[in-house]
Amino acid sequence: MAAALSCREEAERDPARRDLWLEQASKWTALAGEQAGHALIVCEHAAATSHEARR
Repeated sequence: MAAALSCREEAERDPARRDLWLEQASKWTALAGEQAGHALIVCEHAAATSHEARR
C-alpha cells in the first residue's frame, strides 16, 4: 500500500503525468489486495479529471 500512496502523491506533484501515476497506484493497490487475499475493485477519478481538464 505504501507504493500506491507514493504514486498518488506523485500524481499530485506531476499533473502532466497524473493519469499514469494514478494507473500505477491502482495496480499497486490491486496487488496489495491480492497478496492479502482480498478481491478489490479500484476506481480512480482520472478519466473524469482528464475530461474536465480538456474543457
